[in-house]
Amino acid sequence: MGPVPDERSPFSVGAACRRQVVLVLTLPAVAAIIITGIVVGAPLAGLLFAVLLGLLALLRAVLPVRAVGALAVRSRGVDAGVLALLAIGLGVLSVSPNL
Repeated sequence: MGPVPDERSPFSVGAACRRQVVLVLTLPAVAAIIITGIVVGAPLAGLLFAVLLGLLALLRAVLPVRAVGALAVRSRGVDAGVLALLAIGLGVLSVSPNL
């Protein structure tokens, strides 16, 4: 007996979430950072956003295109480099006094 065909639709919400798992997991983190920024303060939220961008840069650098989904826009080096530069810049700005 041969393999059983997969009956799940590739156009369902579940399939879309599986294809974009990195971005789907990023959304609650962004929401939590925004709430932290409202409750605690903008500098901490900026630092948390910088950490999140750094984590996304690392994930883009090590995971294959199929795993990162829409996070893969250009080449791996360009995507990871831009995310890392944004993380560094936001991190510096969030800890700078009087900005």
